[in-house]
Amino acid sequence: MRKLAWLALVLAGIGLLGFGGFQRWRTSNIGAVQRGWKVAHENGCFTCHGPGGLRGMANPGYGLDEIPAWSGGLISMYAENEQEIREWILDGITERVRRDPKQMELRRGMVVEMPAWRGLIRGRELDDLVAYVKAVSDLEKPQEQAAEAGRQVALGYGCFNCHGPQGRGTMPNVRAFKGYIPGWDGADSVELARDDAEIREWILDGGTRRLAANPVARWFIERQPIKMPAYRRHIEDHEVERLIQYIHWVRRHPY
Repeated sequence: MRKLAWLALVLAGIGLLGFGGFQRWRTSNIGAVQRGWKVAHENGCFTCHGPGGLRGMANPGYGLDEIPAWSGGLISMYAENEQEIREWILDGITERVRRDPKQMELRRGMVVEMPAWRGLIRGRELDDLVAYVKAVSDLEKPQEQAAEAGRQVALGYGCFNCHGPQGRGTMPNVRAFKGYIPGWDGADSVELARDDAEIREWILDGGTRRLAANPVARWFIERQPIKMPAYRRHIEDHEVERLIQYIHWVRRHPY
């Protein structure tokens, strides 16, 4: 009966907001990184930089041989900071490269040039695209040793496959309450894991006792197809603690 009462409240909320309003509310916490993926997809960025920006392509006549992927550290050869990422997007080149005769000579014979998107991508779309490039390229990494160790733990266990680049994505999850897997730097993450004890429960048991005791939360968690794995007996205690430190770093440095 309690489950039915809670579901009735949810349905009543949908009725008050209207389905369109309910959908907007559900997706209101989709983060900048996931929105940036959408901007890149819709503007054809992956045509040259590969799916997700993870694979470049040959560029005959270019002294550095190829159009770079955004991942794997290659971007550090092209963009030293966030401002230079913006320059590449808006102008197709950075001022630093433009003023360097050696760099310009390397580019003189290339067959594929970076398009300039000034006037075409602006405002929040630009900010979101920059956020995605920063995340997928690991342009900014933790300086704290424990947090960086936690990032390595996340890489090793594949956490970013579901939680997105650097844990900042909001990857789709059909039939989940909000329709996506939450990133670690948004309001959803704080609601789902209120403290370190609940973060540990998610990592070790795939959920928290608090949400399991809530009929509506349990109903959505049980019906969603992509569920949080339980890593108990598969992860060391010190790895859990390092991972928690990294999650705190991501929360302190939102994009």
